Amino acid sequence: MIGRFAMTCAAAVAVLVTGVNLSHAEDAVPAALKPPAGYIVALTAKATGVQIYTSTAEAGTAPKWTFEAPLAELNGHGVVIHHYAGPSWEAADGSKISRDMDTPVATVPAKQAASDIPWLLIKVNADPAPGVLSKVVYVQRILTVGGVAPAKSPARAGTKVGVPYTATYVFYVKSN
Repeated sequence: MIGRFAMTCAAAVAVLVTGVNLSHAEDAVPAALKPPAGYIVALTAKATGVQIYTSTAEAGTAPKWTFEAPLAELNGHGVVIHHYAGPSWEAADGSKISRDMDTPVATVPAKQAASDIPWLLIKVNADPAPGVLSKVVYVQRILTVGGVAPAKSPARAGTKVGVPYTATYVFYVKSN
């Protein structure tokens, strides 16, 4: 009987801690990465993929890693979204969004900036195709792990690497 009580208490504590961690993660998003008033969360998805870097060198300089593009698959609530250069996001239903090039991307360093790519808020434009992404106006990238360019300099120009990363992407739509 005591064993069952202890397991029930442990499960209750785990649920409470998980709830605290989730709300703490939401509270931990800096104000600079929150969309303007009037926008609500439409979808949250977990990304697994790579950040692609290419080694480049200008005349007379040593090669360095230059960010080229992301390549990831996002999964959330039964929705699959592909993320690639643009940056763009395309859902399995054919709906697509891409960065609004007229609006600067808001960036905040990740907690472990030496190893984790920055957190972002990106204003996007939707492709006219209907679907899950058709009304999205902002994409927030948070809770990143990995993805930073290799610490060791490349040996030559032209080399490409894919650095694994995970992140949470939050898609915002205008509230009614």
